[in-house]
Amino acid sequence: MRELLSLLYLFLPAFIANSTPVLVQHVPILRQWNTPVCAHWFGSHKTYRGFLFGIFFGVLVSVFQYSLRDTRFLSSITVLHGTLWQSVLVGFLLGCGALVGDAVESLIKRRMHIAPGKALPYWDGADYMIGSIVFLLPVYTVPVPGMLFLLVVGPLLSLCANCISYLLGIKEVWY
Repeated sequence: MRELLSLLYLFLPAFIANSTPVLVQHVPILRQWNTPVCAHWFGSHKTYRGFLFGIFFGVLVSVFQYSLRDTRFLSSITVLHGTLWQSVLVGFLLGCGALVGDAVESLIKRRMHIAPGKALPYWDGADYMIGSIVFLLPVYTVPVPGMLFLLVVGPLLSLCANCISYLLGIKEVWY
């Protein structure tokens, strides 16, 4: 059980990075950064603002985890936060991995002629997890059972977050 909690806690920056683009799109001062990265490849929903702030918040969460690494409960589930720079690197890799994974899935959806914002069941929640696992490989290899756990729990957490965002009026669709 501790290993599973450690994985969830380790991948918290990826969860946050994946959620950040939806949240920052509603910040008025940031609307000027709404330029799509490449609308033809990824659709108009993948913006520089989302990438930059997603990565930034991934790093921020990881640094926050570093600051909490010696607290009573968290010390037993904290991995890869031995130094501040290691935490920055982990946050950067997980944030980038989450957003690149999401962008690759959007690229695949465009090639399948699925419109931006439309669902590709399961993959809409697994894409960022796959990207994060791959990007983290230079510093940590997630054991196969852990990968399977993340590929089940990650999409479920994403679906829950999307439903809450929909109910709060942050997202236009529940998925």
